[in-house]
Amino acid sequence: MDFNWQPMVGSSFVSFLLSFMVAKAWRPFAPKRSEDVLLEVPMGWFERLLVHRTQGALLIIYLLLGSIPDAGETWFLEGTPSIGLVGLAVVLSLPMRYVFTTTGVGINNNASWGWKTFRKYDVRPARSPFGVTALPATATIRLSGRAAGRGRAPDRTLHLRAESVNEATRIIRRCVR
Repeated sequence: MDFNWQPMVGSSFVSFLLSFMVAKAWRPFAPKRSEDVLLEVPMGWFERLLVHRTQGALLIIYLLLGSIPDAGETWFLEGTPSIGLVGLAVVLSLPMRYVFTTTGVGINNNASWGWKTFRKYDVRPARSPFGVTALPATATIRLSGRAAGRGRAPDRTLHLRAESVNEATRIIRRCVR
């Protein structure tokens, strides 16, 4: 009996991408924050899309390429494309927010990125997605990593609605030195 592993591996890859996206957005068993919360900034649909863009694009490209009919083997188990797209829609609809605390900033109840790991910040002006002025404008705050023992701490990018940028910048200015 010859068993084909490719469909199981392909479906597992789709499941991995979705679970990685869920882990960014929601951790139900994460410990409670011990530090003081300074500001919570909810994300809109476009900001959530920007946070998940890499895994979402990989998922869609993989599902599209795997769905092309060919004479060869199938890339994933039956029903995986529809489950993957529904899962993507569910993950993008999960409520997300940036939480600014006395020790750092993070997404929802995930671990915070400590203020001490950043050396400077850069606020990029708000623009409407795809140039459509009817949609809410999104601004970008880039936090640059500080030099560490071996290399640098990673840079982080925050995507905020235009109306939340002033409050967030006030906190970042006070905490990043």
